[in-house]
Amino acid sequence: MPETPPTDSAPSAKPAKPKTAGFPKSSTSSPGLSVPTIAALALAVLGIVLAIFGWFYPSTGQKFSDDQRQEAKGKICDSQAVVRQGTQFNTNLQNPVPGDLAGDLAVGTNARLSLFAGGAFLHQRLEANPATPDDLSKAVGDMADTLEALSINYLAGHSPDDAVQQPLRDQLRGQIDVLDNLCQPQ
Repeated sequence: MPETPPTDSAPSAKPAKPKTAGFPKSSTSSPGLSVPTIAALALAVLGIVLAIFGWFYPSTGQKFSDDQRQEAKGKICDSQAVVRQGTQFNTNLQNPVPGDLAGDLAVGTNARLSLFAGGAFLHQRLEANPATPDDLSKAVGDMADTLEALSINYLAGHSPDDAVQQPLRDQLRGQIDVLDNLCQPQ
């Protein structure tokens, strides 16, 4: 009589569970959304709408007194006067030893540095003085941008009278005239 190996019988094997991808089964038999879920969705939609509204219509929220605006105006006008003095001094320097390459390089470097640093300084002063009147703030910001553009263009090799720099220099003169009017004592 041949011996056959015993086979596993079906009753000893466990039935396989269906895979649910880790999601718990709903305790309710209703296929609809629950009240807390609907409330959470409504709050999420409301939050998104408010965020979009706030992005396009930011609140300035800051109200300044006349004294604060006057103090900020004085600080900004003093700052732009110092920047003008520094840039005018450094952009008009002459090499004390004509023809000396190192002297020419040093004079040019001081001019570029004073323009760029002056623009950056004015932007910093505007940030530090949020009570600055809007017209003055715009004029000083425009001057700062022009100073920085002049500096970068000089670093790129442009000369003072070329087609790139000359319009910027003329623009700066106009901005200085505007600032002279805005910074007049009242």
